[in-house]
Amino acid sequence: MNAFPFWALWAVLGHISNGAAFVIDKTLLQKSFRQPATYAGLIGLLGILAVVLLPFGVHVPSNHGWIPILISGGTFPLALWFFFIALAKGEATRVVPVVGSLIPVLTLIATSTFLGERFGSAQLGGFALLVVATILLSGAGGKAKGTLRASTVGAAVISAVVFTISFVTVKVGYDAEGFITTFALSRFAGVIAAIAILAWDERAYMEIRNVLFPGQTPAKQLRGKRLAFLLVLFAQSLGAAGFVMVQYAISLGSAALVNAMQAVQYAFLVFVAFLFAKKAPDLLGENLTPAVVARKLVAICFVAAGLWLIV
Repeated sequence: MNAFPFWALWAVLGHISNGAAFVIDKTLLQKSFRQPATYAGLIGLLGILAVVLLPFGVHVPSNHGWIPILISGGTFPLALWFFFIALAKGEATRVVPVVGSLIPVLTLIATSTFLGERFGSAQLGGFALLVVATILLSGAGGKAKGTLRASTVGAAVISAVVFTISFVTVKVGYDAEGFITTFALSRFAGVIAAIAILAWDERAYMEIRNVLFPGQTPAKQLRGKRLAFLLVLFAQSLGAAGFVMVQYAISLGSAALVNAMQAVQYAFLVFVAFLFAKKAPDLLGENLTPAVVARKLVAICFVAAGLWLIV
């Protein structure tokens, strides 16, 4: 067995950072911002911070290099929008497993088909374990009741497909133009996409404008909105760090395997939920009964075994 590869280390750290951001994201989506486009737009707009990378080797891509860069950056806020649309319907315990398991599977199919990636039997076994662990850890079989609405399934599947397009095309960009150039310019494309989303959804635009330019908004409500905005910035600082690390891992290794390692993020959330079971009982979307705890522990064992196999 080789030493733990560099790309896998970055992937693990990135997914843990994303898990910390998710805790804040879920709270804000439930309590502060009513429109899914608001949060997707804010995340996309924060891509402008990539301007700090311009002095560090960003170059003008080739004509062919522009295509994957623009596609990857432009589709990422769109994928987030559909993901938050699905979450806003109040069925997170089913939405997250759908999206979390579809992304690595679709990415594996796409990278094998279009990028010629090939994996050994051990890596494929580890990949399968991580996907199963993602489903178990992210809440499948939780307390959600009734039939999943078609609109929720549609938004979740579209989100997974668009995320896959973003991840696969960004890998093409990294291989063609390098990490710094592809990352920075794809973020700028994401800013343009975020502006388009906010222009399309006037209610989301008004929600952001009311935070930045409050006018006659009551002081108490304004403080709550501004606190939410600051929490968005903090969460996205964590999320941005995680995003950069995951993207760097993709640039070094396989997009499919890096996405499968998202199971690490859910394992982190389980750990946090155990620590704060009384203060945040809804973090996992299900009660921590003995059966649920046993299922989570089995899934964490799957994560460990899956990581061992893919690296």
